[in-house]
Amino acid sequence: MTNVNNRSSANSVDVGARIRAARAKAGVTRKQLAVASGASERYLAHLEAGTGNPSVDMLSAIAGALDMAMADLLPLGGERGALEQHAASLMRRLPKDKLQGAIEWMQRPLQVAGGKANRIALIGLRGGGKSSLGAALATRMNAPFFEISKEVERVYGGAIGLLIEMNGQSALRRYETEVFETICRDHPSAVIAAPGAIVADGPLYDSLLTATHSIWLQATPQDHMDRVIAQGDLRPIGSGRGAMDDLKAILASRAPDYARADASLNTSAQDFAQTIDKLEDLVRAFAA
Repeated sequence: MTNVNNRSSANSVDVGARIRAARAKAGVTRKQLAVASGASERYLAHLEAGTGNPSVDMLSAIAGALDMAMADLLPLGGERGALEQHAASLMRRLPKDKLQGAIEWMQRPLQVAGGKANRIALIGLRGGGKSSLGAALATRMNAPFFEISKEVERVYGGAIGLLIEMNGQSALRRYETEVFETICRDHPSAVIAAPGAIVADGPLYDSLLTATHSIWLQATPQDHMDRVIAQGDLRPIGSGRGAMDDLKAILASRAPDYARADASLNTSAQDFAQTIDKLEDLVRAFAA
Protein backbone atom coordinates (compact mmCIF):
# COMPACT_ATOMS: atom_id res chain seq x y z
CA MET A 1 0.00 0.00 0.00
CA THR A 2 2.87 2.35 0.79
CA ASN A 3 4.32 1.97 -2.69
CA VAL A 4 0.95 2.74 -4.30
CA ASN A 5 0.53 5.83 -2.15
CA ASN A 6 4.05 6.99 -2.93
CA ARG A 7 3.47 6.49 -6.64
CA SER A 8 0.18 8.43 -6.47
CA SER A 9 1.88 11.25 -4.60
CA ALA A 10 4.71 11.37 -7.12
CA ASN A 11 2.20 11.51 -9.97
CA SER A 12 0.37 14.42 -8.32
CA VAL A 13 3.64 16.32 -7.98
CA ASP A 14 4.46 15.58 -11.65
CA VAL A 15 1.03 16.77 -12.82
CA GLY A 16 1.32 19.89 -10.69
CA ALA A 17 4.74 20.68 -12.11
CA ARG A 18 3.43 20.20 -15.65
CA ILE A 19 0.47 22.53 -15.06
CA ARG A 20 2.73 25.17 -13.50
CA ALA A 21 5.25 24.93 -16.36
CA ALA A 22 2.55 25.03 -19.05
CA ARG A 23 0.94 28.08 -17.46
CA ALA A 24 4.28 29.88 -17.24
CA LYS A 25 5.22 28.98 -20.78
CA ALA A 26 1.92 30.32 -22.11
CA GLY A 27 2.23 33.46 -19.98
CA VAL A 28 -1.10 32.87 -18.23
CA THR A 29 -1.65 33.93 -14.62
CA ARG A 30 -3.25 31.55 -12.16
CA LYS A 31 -6.28 33.87 -11.98
CA GLN A 32 -6.67 33.82 -15.76
CA LEU A 33 -6.42 30.03 -15.82
CA ALA A 34 -9.00 29.77 -13.05
CA VAL A 35 -11.49 31.87 -15.01
CA ALA A 36 -10.87 29.99 -18.26
CA SER A 37 -11.03 26.49 -16.74
CA GLY A 38 -13.72 27.00 -14.14
CA ALA A 39 -11.41 25.98 -11.29
CA SER A 40 -10.80 28.15 -8.24
CA GLU A 41 -7.43 29.83 -7.77
CA ARG A 42 -7.07 27.99 -4.46
CA TYR A 43 -7.68 24.63 -6.12
CA LEU A 44 -5.14 25.43 -8.86
CA ALA A 45 -2.61 26.44 -6.21
CA HIS A 46 -3.04 23.03 -4.56
CA LEU A 47 -2.70 21.26 -7.90
CA GLU A 48 0.48 23.12 -8.79
CA ALA A 49 1.93 22.36 -5.37
CA GLY A 50 1.26 18.65 -5.91
CA THR A 51 -1.18 18.43 -3.00
CA GLY A 52 -4.37 18.36 -5.07
CA ASN A 53 -6.13 15.37 -6.59
CA PRO A 54 -7.26 16.41 -10.09
CA SER A 55 -10.16 14.69 -11.77
CA VAL A 56 -10.07 13.77 -15.45
CA ASP A 57 -12.75 16.41 -16.17
CA MET A 58 -10.76 19.11 -14.40
CA LEU A 59 -7.52 18.18 -16.16
CA SER A 60 -9.40 18.29 -19.44
CA ALA A 61 -10.74 21.77 -18.61
CA ILE A 62 -7.28 23.04 -17.64
CA ALA A 63 -5.72 21.58 -20.78
CA GLY A 64 -8.46 23.14 -22.89
CA ALA A 65 -7.92 26.53 -21.28
CA LEU A 66 -4.20 26.26 -22.11
CA ASP A 67 -4.98 24.98 -25.62
CA MET A 68 -2.96 21.81 -25.20
CA ALA A 69 -3.60 18.08 -25.14
CA MET A 70 -4.57 16.69 -21.74
CA ALA A 71 -1.94 13.97 -22.24
CA ASP A 72 0.73 16.66 -22.00
CA LEU A 73 -0.33 17.30 -18.40
CA LEU A 74 -0.11 13.65 -17.42
CA PRO A 75 2.99 11.83 -16.15
CA LEU A 76 5.17 10.18 -18.77
CA GLY A 77 3.21 7.41 -20.40
CA GLY A 78 -0.11 9.26 -20.40
CA GLU A 79 -0.36 9.59 -24.17
CA ARG A 80 -3.91 9.53 -25.52
CA GLY A 81 -3.91 6.38 -27.68
CA ALA A 82 -1.95 3.22 -28.40
CA LEU A 83 -0.35 4.69 -31.53
CA GLU A 84 0.76 7.82 -29.64
CA GLN A 85 2.10 5.69 -26.79
CA HIS A 86 4.11 3.65 -29.25
CA ALA A 87 5.46 6.76 -31.00
CA ALA A 88 6.37 8.40 -27.70
CA SER A 89 8.07 5.20 -26.55
CA LEU A 90 10.13 5.05 -29.73
CA MET A 91 11.15 8.69 -29.40
CA ARG A 92 12.21 8.19 -25.79
CA ARG A 93 14.42 5.24 -26.80
CA LEU A 94 16.14 7.03 -29.68
CA PRO A 95 19.84 7.76 -29.11
CA LYS A 96 20.71 11.46 -29.03
CA ASP A 97 22.50 11.36 -32.37
CA LYS A 98 19.31 10.09 -34.04
CA LEU A 99 16.82 12.27 -32.17
CA GLN A 100 17.59 15.53 -33.99
CA GLY A 101 17.22 13.84 -37.36
CA ALA A 102 13.82 12.46 -36.36
CA ILE A 103 12.66 15.89 -35.22
CA GLU A 104 13.82 17.50 -38.46
CA TRP A 105 12.00 14.84 -40.49
CA MET A 106 8.75 15.48 -38.58
CA GLN A 107 9.10 19.22 -39.19
CA ARG A 108 9.51 18.95 -42.97
CA PRO A 109 5.82 19.62 -43.77
CA LEU A 110 6.20 22.94 -41.93
CA GLN A 111 8.84 24.27 -44.32
CA VAL A 112 7.83 27.54 -45.95
CA ALA A 113 8.32 27.90 -49.70
CA GLY A 114 11.43 29.97 -50.39
CA GLY A 115 13.10 29.06 -47.11
CA LYS A 116 14.13 31.78 -44.68
CA ALA A 117 14.83 34.34 -47.42
CA ASN A 118 15.77 37.62 -45.73
CA ARG A 119 13.25 37.41 -42.89
CA ILE A 120 14.50 38.08 -39.35
CA ALA A 121 12.47 37.06 -36.31
CA LEU A 122 13.21 38.43 -32.85
CA ILE A 123 12.05 36.19 -30.02
CA GLY A 124 12.22 36.35 -26.24
CA LEU A 125 10.38 37.59 -23.19
CA ARG A 126 8.82 41.05 -23.13
CA GLY A 127 11.37 43.65 -22.12
CA GLY A 128 14.13 42.04 -24.18
CA GLY A 129 14.05 44.84 -26.75
CA LYS A 130 12.11 43.23 -29.60
CA SER A 131 10.05 46.33 -30.43
CA SER A 132 12.73 49.03 -30.19
CA LEU A 133 15.55 46.98 -31.68
CA GLY A 134 13.27 45.47 -34.30
CA ALA A 135 12.16 48.86 -35.57
CA ALA A 136 15.76 50.12 -35.68
CA LEU A 137 16.97 46.98 -37.45
CA ALA A 138 14.19 47.21 -40.04
CA THR A 139 15.27 50.78 -40.82
CA ARG A 140 18.86 49.65 -41.37
CA MET A 141 17.70 46.77 -43.55
CA ASN A 142 15.23 48.95 -45.45
CA ALA A 143 12.62 46.30 -44.68
CA PRO A 144 9.13 46.41 -43.12
CA PHE A 145 8.77 45.79 -39.39
CA PHE A 146 5.92 43.71 -37.99
CA GLU A 147 4.90 42.96 -34.42
CA ILE A 148 2.74 39.86 -34.55
CA SER A 149 0.71 40.89 -31.50
CA LYS A 150 -0.14 44.29 -32.98
CA GLU A 151 -0.99 42.70 -36.32
CA VAL A 152 -3.34 40.31 -34.52
CA GLU A 153 -5.09 43.23 -32.83
CA ARG A 154 -5.38 45.01 -36.18
CA VAL A 155 -6.87 41.98 -37.92
CA TYR A 156 -9.14 41.10 -34.98
CA GLY A 157 -10.20 44.69 -34.45
CA GLY A 158 -9.67 44.69 -30.69
CA ALA A 159 -7.21 44.07 -27.86
CA ILE A 160 -5.64 40.65 -27.41
CA GLY A 161 -6.98 40.51 -23.87
CA LEU A 162 -10.51 40.83 -25.24
CA LEU A 163 -9.80 38.22 -27.93
CA ILE A 164 -8.70 35.72 -25.29
CA GLU A 165 -11.58 36.58 -22.96
CA MET A 166 -14.20 36.19 -25.70
CA ASN A 167 -12.74 33.31 -27.72
CA GLY A 168 -10.00 31.63 -25.69
CA GLN A 169 -6.31 30.91 -26.13
CA SER A 170 -6.88 28.74 -29.20
CA ALA A 171 -8.38 31.69 -31.08
CA LEU A 172 -5.31 33.80 -30.33
CA ARG A 173 -3.08 31.09 -31.76
CA ARG A 174 -5.18 30.88 -34.91
CA TYR A 175 -4.85 34.62 -35.44
CA GLU A 176 -1.11 34.54 -34.75
CA THR A 177 -0.65 31.73 -37.27
CA GLU A 178 -2.70 33.56 -39.90
CA VAL A 179 -0.74 36.78 -39.38
CA PHE A 180 2.63 35.04 -39.53
CA GLU A 181 1.76 33.09 -42.68
CA THR A 182 0.57 36.29 -44.36
CA ILE A 183 3.80 38.10 -43.51
CA CYS A 184 5.91 35.25 -44.88
CA ARG A 185 3.82 34.98 -48.03
CA ASP A 186 3.96 38.69 -48.84
CA HIS A 187 7.41 39.71 -47.56
CA PRO A 188 10.63 37.80 -48.38
CA SER A 189 12.43 40.56 -46.46
CA ALA A 190 11.06 41.64 -43.09
CA VAL A 191 11.83 42.03 -39.40
CA ILE A 192 9.29 40.27 -37.19
CA ALA A 193 8.84 40.68 -33.44
CA ALA A 194 7.27 37.48 -32.13
CA PRO A 195 5.08 37.27 -29.00
CA GLY A 196 6.98 36.07 -25.96
CA ALA A 197 4.64 33.10 -25.57
CA ILE A 198 4.99 31.90 -29.16
CA VAL A 199 7.01 28.95 -27.83
CA ALA A 200 3.78 27.62 -26.29
CA ASP A 201 2.42 27.05 -29.80
CA GLY A 202 4.62 24.23 -31.08
CA PRO A 203 3.53 24.19 -34.76
CA LEU A 204 3.71 27.98 -35.12
CA TYR A 205 7.09 28.19 -33.40
CA ASP A 206 8.44 25.41 -35.61
CA SER A 207 7.21 27.34 -38.65
CA LEU A 208 8.89 30.51 -37.42
CA LEU A 209 12.20 28.70 -36.95
CA THR A 210 12.08 27.26 -40.46
CA ALA A 211 10.80 30.39 -42.24
CA THR A 212 13.03 33.04 -40.60
CA HIS A 213 16.50 33.67 -39.26
CA SER A 214 15.65 33.77 -35.56
CA ILE A 215 17.45 35.68 -32.82
CA TRP A 216 16.75 35.32 -29.11
CA LEU A 217 17.03 38.71 -27.40
CA GLN A 218 18.11 37.93 -23.86
CA ALA A 219 18.29 40.21 -20.84
CA THR A 220 18.73 39.89 -17.10
CA PRO A 221 15.51 39.29 -15.13
CA GLN A 222 15.88 42.73 -13.53
CA ASP A 223 16.23 44.41 -16.93
CA HIS A 224 13.18 42.56 -18.19
CA MET A 225 11.23 43.74 -15.16
CA ASP A 226 12.44 47.35 -15.32
CA ARG A 227 11.69 47.66 -19.04
CA VAL A 228 8.21 46.16 -18.67
CA ILE A 229 7.44 48.53 -15.80
CA ALA A 230 8.65 51.44 -17.93
CA GLN A 231 6.20 50.32 -20.62
CA GLY A 232 3.41 50.43 -18.06
CA ASP A 233 2.20 46.89 -18.75
CA LEU A 234 2.94 44.10 -16.29
CA ARG A 235 0.88 41.31 -17.88
CA PRO A 236 1.38 38.40 -17.62
CA ILE A 237 3.97 38.91 -14.88
CA GLY A 238 1.70 40.61 -12.36
CA SER A 239 2.57 43.30 -9.88
CA GLY A 240 2.64 41.62 -6.47
CA ARG A 241 5.55 40.60 -4.26
CA GLY A 242 6.03 37.44 -6.29
CA ALA A 243 6.33 39.27 -9.63
CA MET A 244 10.07 38.63 -9.94
CA ASP A 245 9.64 34.96 -9.03
CA ASP A 246 6.89 34.67 -11.67
CA LEU A 247 9.13 36.31 -14.26
CA LYS A 248 12.00 33.95 -13.46
CA ALA A 249 9.63 30.98 -13.70
CA ILE A 250 8.46 32.12 -17.14
CA LEU A 251 12.05 32.57 -18.30
CA ALA A 252 13.02 29.14 -16.99
CA SER A 253 10.08 27.43 -18.68
CA ARG A 254 10.73 29.09 -22.05
CA ALA A 255 14.53 29.19 -22.14
CA PRO A 256 15.00 25.71 -23.71
CA ASP A 257 12.71 26.69 -26.58
CA TYR A 258 14.14 30.19 -26.99
CA ALA A 259 17.55 28.52 -27.21
CA ARG A 260 16.48 26.80 -30.43
CA ALA A 261 16.90 30.15 -32.22
CA ASP A 262 19.65 30.55 -34.81
CA ALA A 263 21.46 33.09 -32.62
CA SER A 264 21.14 34.97 -29.36
CA LEU A 265 22.07 38.45 -28.20
CA ASN A 266 22.35 39.75 -24.64
CA THR A 267 20.70 43.17 -24.66
CA SER A 268 21.78 43.84 -21.08
CA ALA A 269 25.49 43.71 -21.88
CA GLN A 270 25.80 47.09 -23.61
CA ASP A 271 23.84 50.26 -24.45
CA PHE A 272 21.22 50.50 -27.19
CA ALA A 273 23.58 51.87 -29.87
CA GLN A 274 26.07 49.06 -29.32
CA THR A 275 23.28 46.48 -29.18
CA ILE A 276 21.77 47.48 -32.52
CA ASP A 277 25.24 47.34 -34.09
CA LYS A 278 25.73 43.81 -32.74
CA LEU A 279 22.27 42.83 -33.94
CA GLU A 280 23.05 44.10 -37.44
CA ASP A 281 26.30 42.11 -37.41
CA LEU A 282 24.33 38.94 -36.63
CA VAL A 283 21.98 39.62 -39.52
CA ARG A 284 24.88 40.20 -41.90
CA ALA A 285 26.37 36.87 -40.81
CA PHE A 286 23.15 35.09 -41.87
CA ALA A 287 23.60 36.45 -45.39
CA ALA A 288 27.29 35.54 -45.61
